[in-house]
Amino acid sequence: MKTMSRRAILALIPVLACMAVAGADPASSPMPESLPPLEQITAENAGRLRLVRTLEIADYRRGAISQCSLAFGPGGKLLVAACGESRVPIWDVATGAVVRFLYAAPQHIVACAFSPDGKSVASGGFDREIALWDVGTGERMRTVGALDSPIWELAFSQDGRTLASCGLASDIRLWDQGQKDAKWSYRGVPGYLSVAFSSAGGTIGYGSRWDGAGLLDARTGELVRKLRGPRSPVGDVAFSPSGDLLAAGADDNVIYLWNTATYELVATFQGHRGYVNGVAFSPDGSLLASGSHDKTLGIWDVSGRQLLATFQGHQDVVLRVAFSPDGRLIASTSWDGTLRLWGVPEE
Repeated sequence: MKTMSRRAILALIPVLACMAVAGADPASSPMPESLPPLEQITAENAGRLRLVRTLEIADYRRGAISQCSLAFGPGGKLLVAACGESRVPIWDVATGAVVRFLYAAPQHIVACAFSPDGKSVASGGFDREIALWDVGTGERMRTVGALDSPIWELAFSQDGRTLASCGLASDIRLWDQGQKDAKWSYRGVPGYLSVAFSSAGGTIGYGSRWDGAGLLDARTGELVRKLRGPRSPVGDVAFSPSGDLLAAGADDNVIYLWNTATYELVATFQGHRGYVNGVAFSPDGSLLASGSHDKTLGIWDVSGRQLLATFQGHQDVVLRVAFSPDGRLIASTSWDGTLRLWGVPEE
């Protein structure tokens, strides 16, 4: 039997380590392949976007209500997803290997967020508790707080000092990392589906089941403005990197775009044939990705106000989308229990 060289053995160590932490059997698990070289996604090459990897969520069981969450780590090397009932995996983006699971057994966790420094992940779901995890060890650090209903989404402020949460049948709350109780809560019309911090951190955008979309003062929790436009539930909101635009995906199949300085509705994007569940800006703010109940991923030119392309691949509704920090990948997660990575291979 041919022996392996020392160099070959050393090259295998990181891969085997990832498999061991994930609880996989290295002898029976296929060797993960690295992603191909990818271009930065732009309006010019968006039509060449391709599915470059499918990540299966281990022990996944579809929840009774559709919701998922995903987030890249700040360096783009790690990706976490919370979807249905699972153990909440963290993947190595380059290899597709599971680095670790946050839960020892499947739990109905649907919300997750990376801290800006990449050292911790917040999670929450139908247990109504917000947990904070150490990314390096996978250990649960502490419970941040609890809501009166399932936790639907979580978002860290840019400085990582505060964490916003929203409840499916309750309120929006802001949590200070150094305190046990919430700094404030905004109830409005209970039933919130998304929260997002502006880049400067002074404003929180929200999407609601019954109250459309709006803006809150992040310091006080006071309502800044309810935004005119959608008359149906708003499933997701996202600020542009500059903070001058807020996008919202709604159950009327439309994406709404507002100017955050004037609160004016500046555009509506139409093209999906189902609820728009997820929206995300590219790092330079030129593109908007969307995920829909029609099982497709959409790519939109923000300044041109047009749909560039739609892509099929998921077997069920697409619930959340995210750009990688370098703008070379789009991740989408679905009720089908998979995450899919999309990119433009170098020619």
